[in-house]
Amino acid sequence: MKKDKKRDKKIHRIADEERYKEVKEMTTEEWNAKLEEKNKAKTGKMKDKKRMGKVLGKVIHGTTPEERFKEIHGITIEEWNAKLEVKFKDKTGMTPDEWYVKQVKTTTPFDIINERYGTVTEDDIKLVKDLQFFGLKDGVINILLDYVAIFSSIGMVHPLVREMGENWHKENILTVEKAINFVREEHKKYTE
Repeated sequence: MKKDKKRDKKIHRIADEERYKEVKEMTTEEWNAKLEEKNKAKTGKMKDKKRMGKVLGKVIHGTTPEERFKEIHGITIEEWNAKLEVKFKDKTGMTPDEWYVKQVKTTTPFDIINERYGTVTEDDIKLVKDLQFFGLKDGVINILLDYVAIFSSIGMVHPLVREMGENWHKENILTVEKAINFVREEHKKYTE
C-alpha cells in the first residue's frame, strides 16, 4: 500500500515537472493558443475570449464612451443597436418595443412582482389594488413596477410606488404607450 502511494506521488511529480518544463519554454502566444484550444474543446465557443484578447492588448484613445466603443468594435453604438434589433426581429418577428408592449399587456402585475422579487405579499396585493383604484390599467402598472425595479436602488417601497402611481394618474399617463414614453423621457433626463 505504501509502495503504491510512493509510486503515485513519484508519477505525479514527474508529470508536474514535465508540464513545468513545457510551460517554461512556451512563449505567451503559445500559452494563450494552448489555453484557447483547451477551452474550445470544453465549451465549443471562444468568441468572447478572442474579442477580449484583442481589446486587452490595445490602447484605447477615445475620450467619450461612444469613441471608445467605436474604437473597440469598429461600429457606433447606434449601428450596434440596429444590428441587435434586426437579429431580435428575425428571431421573434417583432421589434423589441412591440415585444415589450405585448409582454406588459398580457402579464398581470402580480406576475411582474413575483418575477422580480420571488413572492407576492399581502402588501403587494394591496398596492396593486390601490394603483388600479387610481385608474391605472394593468399594463401601465406593469411598466411602473418595471421602472421602479430597474431604477430604484432601494427596491420597491410601497408608499413611493403608490405616490408615483397617483402622479401618473394626475399626469394622465393612462396608456401603455404614454407610460413607455414617460419612462424614456425620465431616463433621458436622468442620464443627462
